[in-house]
Amino acid sequence: MRRREARLQRFKNTNNVKRSPAPSPATPATPNPDVMDWDEYTIVGTSSQLEKQYLRLTSAPDPASVRPLPVLRKTLELIKQKWEKEHNYTYMCDQFKSMRQDLTVQRIQNDFTVHVYETHARIALEMGDLGEYNQCQTQLKDLYSKGIAGETMEFLAYRILYMLHTQNRSALNAIMAEIKGTHANDKAVQHALQVRSSLATSNYHRFFLLYKETPNMGNYLIHQFIERERIYALRTMCKAYRPSIDIEFIRKELAFETTQDLHKFLEKLKISGTLDDQNLDARNALPGLNDLAKQFAKVDINRSATV
Repeated sequence: MRRREARLQRFKNTNNVKRSPAPSPATPATPNPDVMDWDEYTIVGTSSQLEKQYLRLTSAPDPASVRPLPVLRKTLELIKQKWEKEHNYTYMCDQFKSMRQDLTVQRIQNDFTVHVYETHARIALEMGDLGEYNQCQTQLKDLYSKGIAGETMEFLAYRILYMLHTQNRSALNAIMAEIKGTHANDKAVQHALQVRSSLATSNYHRFFLLYKETPNMGNYLIHQFIERERIYALRTMCKAYRPSIDIEFIRKELAFETTQDLHKFLEKLKISGTLDDQNLDARNALPGLNDLAKQFAKVDINRSATV
């Protein structure tokens, strides 16, 4: 149910996107004969083709192959319709990347640009594609900083949750320094800050209660590190409740919907042999949980670099 509600958020505020005009050509820069400068002039596309495969640019873009803003608006509506009907992520992602490229080479930075990146980011979250999500989030941060309107608080909350996933403390501290009083009053940001606090204080009981109440599409980010936190929490429980722990108690504390889901989790961790019908042998499960917890000590620097 929570996931279905979250998916409904991916195309939100479509009707609120204003029809901003395309940008005027920028003042030509002095050319450098030794460097290909694709930004020497702002390109105004002339293509009327709605769908276009994404290809990495290896030369100056041809206006005839670039779609202008009115065509890109139609493209976005077509892509969203196809996504709802076909749910083909490979196709959808390719089309969004080609749209983003056309916006970039024309220097179009307005509310429509923000909407494109926000929509792509939400779908990438839904599909667990953190690489594309992170690219979109990086661009959104820049667009928001220029005063272009969008779902700023929603994506600030996602940034906090993403840094909790990557365990990038320095980046998280940088985000915290940006947050003002008005930000903290937002429901999504407030929730993300509470998640941060629960992890910082090792309050797993509070963390899993917050997990059940995550607004927007934040659950897709928390899902990226929920296994890690379940391992940490179960390890703590095994230390506190030896020699055995009631299975139903574990299920509720770790926010599993069914006992079967809990059993699958324990089987995946290869500690299901410490189970009987009603209890977990905490003493025998603890060594394996300690080993599993060590696997999360390393941080993927490449994935955590974006602030």
